[in-house]
Amino acid sequence: MKYFYVLTILIISQILLNNSANAGPISDLVSWAKNSGTLNNNLITASNVKYGPRSKDVVDVYRNKLDKDNLKPCVIFVHGGAWVKGDKYNFIEVGASLSRNGYVAFLPNYTLFPTGNIEDMVDDIHRMIRWVWYYGYLYGADKDKITLVGYSAGAHVVSLTIVKTALKMYNKNEELGDLPRLEKLVLISGPYNINDIDQLSNLFTNDKVENGIVEKIFSELHNSKEVSPTNILRKVNNVNIDFGMPKITFYWADEDDIIPESSALDFMEEIRRVSPQTTVQYIFDQGNHNNHDSLLMGARDGKEDCQKEFLEIIRA
Repeated sequence: MKYFYVLTILIISQILLNNSANAGPISDLVSWAKNSGTLNNNLITASNVKYGPRSKDVVDVYRNKLDKDNLKPCVIFVHGGAWVKGDKYNFIEVGASLSRNGYVAFLPNYTLFPTGNIEDMVDDIHRMIRWVWYYGYLYGADKDKITLVGYSAGAHVVSLTIVKTALKMYNKNEELGDLPRLEKLVLISGPYNINDIDQLSNLFTNDKVENGIVEKIFSELHNSKEVSPTNILRKVNNVNIDFGMPKITFYWADEDDIIPESSALDFMEEIRRVSPQTTVQYIFDQGNHNNHDSLLMGARDGKEDCQKEFLEIIRA
């Protein structure tokens, strides 16, 4: 049965990775080759700066090295990749674009499956946020103006980190410590209830899968009982939760055939219920023929309209 679980989650991961024509190893390689000059320009980029003890705990910082004395708002951008792949190198132009538009951008790598589990991922992102607050000023970042952005699986890990921290939950057998107050949280095309991915199971079985089977598989493989931010909040009776930022922005595109809109809507409903003081904004990208990957893949490939829309979402 364990081998079935492993096979199932790997198949789901591959569906998430390969279901879009805009994303994949070939396009990632092309993007890296096109933008590697930016990565090697030390006036723009500080590469592979360590922020934690694990091998994946490195971050690329995009900033104007000649203007680091004037503190700027900063963005932490957490990539996706179905929890099994993805790299900061895939989004070089996203970081460079943010830098050109007055931000200091931090693009971290973090532990992925099977090297680590979901709690390792949460631990990495938690550590990354604290690292930016403590050391971001060295790169010209204003620690009081941090926007945290997660994309796809990265949005799931980011939101899980924020929820577990706000509720003082345990992670890796320790209570998560407090995080610095953020200016904003931006979640783009994320799966906030792992059960929402059950629909993908129908692509490789003729039978309707057991309700919640993907979350059960995910929980077992990642050695964590709590993997769905939405489900965690559904168990909360307190209606005065402070998530650590005044505003949370969600983005979802109407042609996203990987993650259903209900994933965002249900999570937003729970946030409003338990934290009425938090402003929740929903950006519904309708009628522009954008799918799960269009916005961020376009931004990383240098498409001006996608970069502009991405900046507008961050600034909204």
